[in-house]
Amino acid sequence: MMPNKFTPYETNQRVQTLNVIIWVLLIASFALGVLNIQYRTWGSVIALFGLSVFCVPLLWMNKKGYIGVSAFFLNFIVLMVININMWDGDGIRDAGLLAYPIFIMIGILFFGKRTAPLFTLASIASLIVLVYFEIQGNIKPTIGATRFDILVPIIILLIAAAAITYIVAGNIDKHLERVKNSESELRKNYDLTLDAWAKVLEFRDNETEGHSRRLVELSTQLARALNLSEEEITYIRRGALLHDIGKLAIPDSILLKPGPLDAGERKIMEEHPVIAKQMLAQVSFLQPSIDLVYSHHERWDGKGYPDGLMGDQIPLSARIFAIVDQWDALRSDRPYRKAWPVEKVLAYIRDNIGVVYDPDLVEVFLTLVDGKHDQ
Repeated sequence: MMPNKFTPYETNQRVQTLNVIIWVLLIASFALGVLNIQYRTWGSVIALFGLSVFCVPLLWMNKKGYIGVSAFFLNFIVLMVININMWDGDGIRDAGLLAYPIFIMIGILFFGKRTAPLFTLASIASLIVLVYFEIQGNIKPTIGATRFDILVPIIILLIAAAAITYIVAGNIDKHLERVKNSESELRKNYDLTLDAWAKVLEFRDNETEGHSRRLVELSTQLARALNLSEEEITYIRRGALLHDIGKLAIPDSILLKPGPLDAGERKIMEEHPVIAKQMLAQVSFLQPSIDLVYSHHERWDGKGYPDGLMGDQIPLSARIFAIVDQWDALRSDRPYRKAWPVEKVLAYIRDNIGVVYDPDLVEVFLTLVDGKHDQ
């Protein structure tokens, strides 16, 4: 059975949708109230203005996250307004009663199975209030008087409608749960595949063990420190794993050369971002990560490659990763040199602020790594 919880995204969608519904009701009731002033139908004016005022606390409750409470009272008042205008006092044959099962079903399908008792209770309560108003003479049905004994079959019908909708909503929930699980499993397999690719790249490029994992962790931490969304962080994580995938097409004689590259070799090496972009271009779920893979060798002063982008022209994800990649590279042993000490790496990055790296990002990054270094 699907748990009676919505994801943050689903909750946000329901809050926004309910907010729109309440605003539409508020504006419409106020506008109709003003219109009724012209016709001097003061009873309708009071009722409509009262409804618009009633919507204000509903907006507040919805904003604070009390979606169920807000939906309950909205359902209750809308049913009352509809039926006060439609009620004929014709008992179970009354046309206004159609509103009740419709609102129950819409409420349950929209807000989930857990709201079945809530919307059913709202419908029954508004029906009882309506009959009470009729008996007290506050509303005048056009056909014979309604008796309380007709409430029993009506309430039974309402509960039956709620039960049927509950079952339908349950089937929908189960289907959605299966879809979510399938999507989650697919994404998990995607990420496992990317992890495997990253391992292959480490072996091929003689990278130190855990290089990709460290890059992912530090890139993620820096992105969070910059208050990027979880979706953006996911794209950065994937890009960090695949940042050097283009090197798979670089000859071993160049890729594994222990000494410095000559001009021709460097030109070939600098093709790896272009190759990577070509490799990933047809993979739809990696499209947002291509910016990082393609542009992480660009420099703030415009002297990087492959396009010589400058400053803010460089995608944010690539600017973030360029700092992280350099930090880990200098902190790791290489065949041609030993790892640099922390103080030397920090000094190098500071010296290249505004030259190689985005000054604002470096400031955040240094705060991040200085804190770790001090611990």
